[in-house]
Amino acid sequence: MTIKWDNFFADRTRHMTGSQIRQFFALTEKPEVISFAGGFPGNEFFPCADISAALADLVMKDGKEALQYTSTEGSFNLRSYLATRMTLEGAPNKAENIIITDGSQQGLDLLSRVLVNNGDPVLVEEPAYIGGMSAIKSYGGIPVGIKMDGQGVIPQELEQTIESLTAKNKKPKVFYTVPNFQNPTGVTTSGQRRKEVLAIASRHNLVIIEDNPYGDLCYEGEVPASYMALDRNSQVIYLGSYSKILIPGIRIGWMAGPEKLIGKVVLAKQTTNLCSSSLGQQLAYRLSIKGYVDIHITKLNSLYKQKRDIMLNAMKRYFPADIKHTEPKGGFFIWVTFPEYYPTSREILDLALKQNVAFVHGEGFYNKEGGGCHGARFSFSQPNNLEIEKGIKILGKLLHDLANNSTLKASGQ
Repeated sequence: MTIKWDNFFADRTRHMTGSQIRQFFALTEKPEVISFAGGFPGNEFFPCADISAALADLVMKDGKEALQYTSTEGSFNLRSYLATRMTLEGAPNKAENIIITDGSQQGLDLLSRVLVNNGDPVLVEEPAYIGGMSAIKSYGGIPVGIKMDGQGVIPQELEQTIESLTAKNKKPKVFYTVPNFQNPTGVTTSGQRRKEVLAIASRHNLVIIEDNPYGDLCYEGEVPASYMALDRNSQVIYLGSYSKILIPGIRIGWMAGPEKLIGKVVLAKQTTNLCSSSLGQQLAYRLSIKGYVDIHITKLNSLYKQKRDIMLNAMKRYFPADIKHTEPKGGFFIWVTFPEYYPTSREILDLALKQNVAFVHGEGFYNKEGGGCHGARFSFSQPNNLEIEKGIKILGKLLHDLANNSTLKASGQ
């Protein structure tokens, strides 16, 4: 008898959905495609020689520690270093408040597992990071979008949504946010907005999950104090990662939060993978305490700023004037908004792919039907400078052709 696998899957798998971004990853392996889709670090920026030398020295001198299992919480040395660093940044922590994770994505999964019940509304930015929403949905949570503007999430929208859900006996208990150079918009939540959001969270007994993989990649100005640094009620959980500031291949991230929460997360992680990579943790620790990571971040900021500027200048030069875009001060992403009288961003993407240019259409970053259909995420981090200029120029010609289409004009004008 042939197994009918659909009858064997657990009920919760119904909530598991694929990421549209992952669907474009294969395109990055095709040399003819210029991809603005994946939010990957630039391959040319990996310090291969330095990593190779550090790994060889690490294995020779501390192989027993680096190659053996470690505790579920993670390396005490690395956690102590991260706690000290966060404390110096205004967010007091101890090693006991921190657990090492397989990138911040595992942190999102673990938090969804221990905080979210089936059917729970979970507040997210709109648009929101797809990976965060996928983690929430996989445990039966229902992401509820809060509108944003150029200063971040809108406090009035946040409070009204909380009050509306509470009146329906569906009081939310979690707000998930990427406050620095947000994925997908590139917007940074202002310091004043953070204070207002924290005040709302305090009034409504709301936990804030602060996901900060991009905060160190700042190309101009200063990043506002973190939610955790501003927090006085132990209601913020912080997620950090080495993926964007060093290399993603070691899959080392961390979570900082109240000890009671971390204790529960440790139990959840024990049944997931027992512990994160010992080798990766020891490498991250060594390179951090020697100051190498900070030096590398400085180098990355100069290189990524150049890429960002090339993309922004190319968009201004080649895109029709009625197409708007954000101007991020750091991170990897630019959010493009097409007028409603243009085809949808999904349709524009289909046309772009025929000319070997890829980006991510906006629908996957929204939960409501039709949301994001005229938005798109562009990443400048992976393609090289010449590819950025070439790809945006190709898209610019395509968009001008669409703008000049008589049918388009008739419907829009």
